[in-house]
Amino acid sequence: MIDACVFSWQFAKQTGKNIMFKTKLRKLAAALALTSCALGNANAMVIESGDFKMTVDFYDSATSGYLSDCSGVAACDAAASSKALGSIGSVNTSADTMGIFSISSITRVSDNSTWFSRGVDGFLTGIFGNLMDHVVDVTGSTTQANAIGGTFSLFQNALDYNTSQGPMVGAGKDLNAGLYSSISNGLLVLTGEFVPGAVFGDNQSTFTSFFFNNTLSGGSNGYLDVTGGDWQETFDTNGVNIVGGVGTADLFATFTFAPTADATSKGWTVAGTADIRGNAVPEPGSLALLALGLLGLGAATRRKS
Repeated sequence: MIDACVFSWQFAKQTGKNIMFKTKLRKLAAALALTSCALGNANAMVIESGDFKMTVDFYDSATSGYLSDCSGVAACDAAASSKALGSIGSVNTSADTMGIFSISSITRVSDNSTWFSRGVDGFLTGIFGNLMDHVVDVTGSTTQANAIGGTFSLFQNALDYNTSQGPMVGAGKDLNAGLYSSISNGLLVLTGEFVPGAVFGDNQSTFTSFFFNNTLSGGSNGYLDVTGGDWQETFDTNGVNIVGGVGTADLFATFTFAPTADATSKGWTVAGTADIRGNAVPEPGSLALLALGLLGLGAATRRKS
């Protein structure tokens, strides 16, 4: 996008020379090209303020075989019949939920306008991990697991994620360290952490999951804070009230999941979809570029040859 804009700007200048435009008109053509590119870049990603929804597909490596209730990370590790594959050999062997995700769309809820479409505007793929179960309640055929910790990273990539690599730690791949070779080689646009509030009245749990023991299908949710990345200023707004606790967060995520033949054949526990909601402000870089283009346009029209 940037290279094309630079080319258009240079082409406009050169065209003005070749057909012997006056200086005023030549600069006007170049400024129009710059303004057009500024608008194009701005529309390629979020520049509008408002309530948004990210629609997400994900693959998850999770601990699920709890034999009894437990309290505390160490006790819950001991109560699990088998650990999530992604934690084996990882920097965090106590992690119980970790995986990869791909954003299919970002829309503004208030008017259903589209800010990002997977494939059309590139690919936004991410990694989450370091969620450690610390309170687990096994009741009959169901399990509720509350976790602490949790981190995520989002990258801008030319291609979608490669789920066939599975969750196991390997060369350039450790979900809890934010490494996955088809994802973390891209441009880092957002980093963040899960924050307390997923369970009402619980000031520790950052994530809660409920699933059926026989099918492993279920749902989960958690609040997240943005801490870094190129898009931090756009999404770090504290625009979501934490229902189960005190204060605000930047994002609220809800997940629905179940085992699929594709996921389990690649070593994942489940696959699913998620909605991530929050509020955004205009991206400073895009607005600055737009202002620069308009400024150049105004200056060109005022100058004399």
